[in-house]
Amino acid sequence: MSAIAHKSSLSWAGYAASAWAIAYAIGVRGYQGLGGTLGLPGTFEDAEGMRRASLVAGAVILIAGIGELALVRPWGLRLPRMLVILPALAGATFAMGHALTAYISKPLHLLGVVNLDFPGWERVDEGALIRWDLFFYEPWFLGLGVLTTLAALHHYRRTGGSEQGARRLVQATVGATVGLTAVACISLFA
Repeated sequence: MSAIAHKSSLSWAGYAASAWAIAYAIGVRGYQGLGGTLGLPGTFEDAEGMRRASLVAGAVILIAGIGELALVRPWGLRLPRMLVILPALAGATFAMGHALTAYISKPLHLLGVVNLDFPGWERVDEGALIRWDLFFYEPWFLGLGVLTTLAALHHYRRTGGSEQGARRLVQATVGATVGLTAVACISLFA
């Protein structure tokens, strides 16, 4: 495989991560922030506050989705390499850790092994909430984390990074994700 083909082989991940984040920001956070209730199996104690929080989260995710393009577009080459890569991998770690923590903690809650609190709900069907979370929200977080990691590798390589350095970035991201997941689970179970 030529060096140019190798460098561009993961560029699709940056565009996919951007589209993935923007679609979620608008389609889920925007929808729920404007009062949509699909995926919300209950009522909130402060419905207006939750709608505002959803809109703020949507705005942050939208900005992150636009930022994903720095990993693949020419303008991203004008920025210092680590100013692009480190926030991307930190976000990927958070997204994947979020999903993995839910995949561990929520089934254990349903089985009665641990007891999780669900603050902010006035009334909630916990089983429906957890199913929606595990089959809709968490795959989104996990997918975004994987796509962002791949896009960061693309950017690292296109800016002259070595294969050994790329492996270290992946190892650090996996290690940080596992560490974050462990800390989050321990804090939930304590």
